[in-house]
Amino acid sequence: MLALLASSAFVARVAAADDDKPWVAPDAAKQVKNPLPSNPDNLAAGGQLYHENCAPCHGDTGKGDGDTGKIIKKKPANFTDDKLMSAETDGSIFWKMGEGRGPMPSWKDELSDKERWQLVVFIRKLGKDAAAANPPAPKDK
Repeated sequence: MLALLASSAFVARVAAADDDKPWVAPDAAKQVKNPLPSNPDNLAAGGQLYHENCAPCHGDTGKGDGDTGKIIKKKPANFTDDKLMSAETDGSIFWKMGEGRGPMPSWKDELSDKERWQLVVFIRKLGKDAAAANPPAPKDK
């Protein structure tokens, strides 16, 4: 019994240490393309799923400022951060949703592949909406 408890504590420490490393999807996952188009039906379905499952941590507009996200140690991703999101492919977002890490749960047993792809469509829209609401300032000549 003590060996089991000791190994559990070790695994928890290793997992916590991994939370501080960059979260990078495997190359194979990065290459996967979203099979769903960004259309009104997929956006609506993705939006509903997002507000039910993701908004508590990631916030209504995707800034990582949801009520739960404000109180957890590891802050949720800000889907409106252009630098962050330009480094993520649709496949990597889908993979991260499925795998989870730290306070981010794994959704692969809770949501179907189609639902997770609809979430990817909606998450991409959050970034576009933020960019449209905050265009870059013109540069002085």
